[in-house]
Amino acid sequence: LYKTFKSLKIKAEAFHSDLGQKEREDILLAFKNRRLPIIIGTDVLSRGIDVEGIDLVINYDVPGDPADYVHRIGRTARAATKGTAITLVNGRDKRKFENIEKLIEKAVPRMTLPEHIATMEITHVEEKRPQHPKNNGKKKVWHKKKPKPSSPTS
Repeated sequence: LYKTFKSLKIKAEAFHSDLGQKEREDILLAFKNRRLPIIIGTDVLSRGIDVEGIDLVINYDVPGDPADYVHRIGRTARAATKGTAITLVNGRDKRKFENIEKLIEKAVPRMTLPEHIATMEITHVEEKRPQHPKNNGKKKVWHKKKPKPSSPTS
């Protein structure tokens, strides 16, 4: 999504766990000071961040954990102000979204996408991912514990 915004010359920054702490702080400061209008973030951004004046959150995907949805949309409507949360839901996400409604004990109003948007072709902007700074781009190796030998029976 960030790459698409960038290709369209829309001023936005991506906020995710691969960023260093200084990069995250710089992005948040620019957003708080209104120099950056849009942050495209993962769930890293949904908790513990308090920025006044956020009036719109768009969930590009439905979180697997309903509590994450509550934290995401909680970025809007802080301090008794109003805000809007939009979540894009497809057929695969329907059950996850129903679980969210159960958690919040409220039916969320639905809207159908306009036909010209629903049928438009999505183009992907390909760009090589930067290497993860913590593992130098190497794949994580998971070690399975060896099974304990069974104890002899008498």
